[in-house]
Order: sequence, then structure tokens, then C-alpha cells
Amino acid sequence: MIKTTVLAALVGILTATAVLPSNAAVLVPKPKASSTDNCGYQLDYMARVTRATIEGINDQSVYLIPVCETGNPNDDYGSLFISGNVSTLRQPIAQNSTLMAALQAQGYDHQDVISLRVGGGNSIMLYVHQRNMR
Repeated sequence: MIKTTVLAALVGILTATAVLPSNAAVLVPKPKASSTDNCGYQLDYMARVTRATIEGINDQSVYLIPVCETGNPNDDYGSLFISGNVSTLRQPIAQNSTLMAALQAQGYDHQDVISLRVGGGNSIMLYVHQRNMR
């Protein structure tokens, strides 16, 4: 009889702990992201770009997407230029008349480009950050 009572009590305790919600998520604080992480999130998974891709751009639609342009002079976004997918391809960008025309029309240059992505309809998206916030 005691064995049955102890077994029933253990089953009851195990059942109660299995169905009660856990408060662990409430107790663990969520890490705070820096301002660079928040504004440059869309650059995390950009496909690799080659010199041939840039040289092959000719008369396609080019769209500029400003990234992290808060206007705050204390913000340092230098890592954006290193972690983007065109960090070593700015010279081919400067030599491409289609890309440079789009950049200059909006007050940017090849040094302001962080990443490049080929979009739908073979359009080109240039992610830019104006270095000096002119």
C-alpha cells in the first residue's frame, strides 16, 4: 500500500512539473544589441560578389539602399565597410559607368558602397553608407 501511495505521489509530482509553464525565459535577460547590429542587420547574409559580376552590370536598374545613416557623428560604422561583400571590389565599381551614374546621382561614390545584391528582373541593389554624412 505504501509503495502504491509513493508511486502515485511521484507520478503526480512529475505530471505537475511537466505541465506547468517554465519561467526561465522571464528570468534570463535578453542581450542588448549595439546600434551597428540593429541598422546593418540586412547585410548579414549577402551572397558573394565577384569582379565579373560587377563588370557585367550594364544599363540595369540600380537602386540605392542607405544603411545606418543616422547623422550622429559619434556613431562608428567602419565595420560595415569591412564586413560587406564588396570590401575588395570598390575599384571595379568605380570603373562601372552604370553603377557610378546611380551613385553620383544620389551624392555617393564607390567608397560609400557596403554591399551589392542582384535582385529581381536583374536589377542591382547597392547598400550604401555615406562615410562623412555630407
